Formats: sequence, structure tokens, C-alpha cells
Amino acid sequence: GPLSLHPEPVDLVEVARDVLDAMRGTAASRAFLLETPEGGRAVAVVDRDRVAQILGNLVSNAIRYAPSGAIQVSVATVGSWVQVAVRDHGPGLTPDQLRRVFERFYRVDPSRSRALGGSGVGLAISAALAEAMDGHLHAESSGPGTGCTFFLRLPLAPAA
Repeated sequence: GPLSLHPEPVDLVEVARDVLDAMRGTAASRAFLLETPEGGRAVAVVDRDRVAQILGNLVSNAIRYAPSGAIQVSVATVGSWVQVAVRDHGPGLTPDQLRRVFERFYRVDPSRSRALGGSGVGLAISAALAEAMDGHLHAESSGPGTGCTFFLRLPLAPAA
């Protein structure tokens, strides 16, 4: 349905820190590594709550699917974009899974129950939210056993 967005200049480094702080209890046995751009800021004109929702989903998936190790989150400016990357060291994705991972109701591991594995709509919703803010969400993996990185790109705010 129609989505109401409230765009404003938002520092995505601050949003990433807030999301990771909120997830620390859920991932008590995990280390979060946050890499930030020089100067520590990367501002985009976006809906802060929706960006937090996307990042929360990406970090939650990394906690759920990666068996152990640190979850790396980086924020960088790349040309006219702010890019937030969430990398895990989990099972990775095949090329077919990469093509389908943003489809509504698609679950990489169909043997997982909905109670444990989710309903398969989180990434589809996250991709739609990114597009609604003139951004893009995509995933990369070198294949099974290599982990996965999800990239959220949002337009860099114009210089003041």
C-alpha cells in the first residue's frame, strides 16, 4: 500500500550505531565491527526510521544465519551515494539464491520453520523501502561457505 516517508538529512553512521546498540542483547555472543568514513559522517536525505528498519533486518538476518564470528557494518560515501554494507561469515548464497533473495516469501533454507526462519518478506520489504527512498539494496556472495554482504545505497545529501 501507500507508504508515508518523512525524508530529512540523516547521518547513516549514527543510524548504524543506534541499530547495532539495539541489537547487542540479541547478539550477546557476537562482535559488531563498525567502519565509518573519515570524518565519521555520511549524510543522506532519507526517512530515518525506514533506514533503521532496513539495517535492523540486515543485521538480524546476519545474526540468524551466520553461525559465529563478527558482523561487519561499514558506512562509506561512494560517488553520489552513501553505502552501508552488512557482511557476515555465514553459509553464503548460490547464484540462484542471489537472484531470488529479494523475492517476497522466498526463504534460502525452506526447511526452516516460520517461527525460526522468518516468513521470507523482510528482504523484499527492505528492498522496496530502499527504492522508495531512491536507493537500492543488493547482495553479493562468492558462493556457499563464503558469507554474504548486503549493500544499501542511498543518495548522498547535497553539500550545504
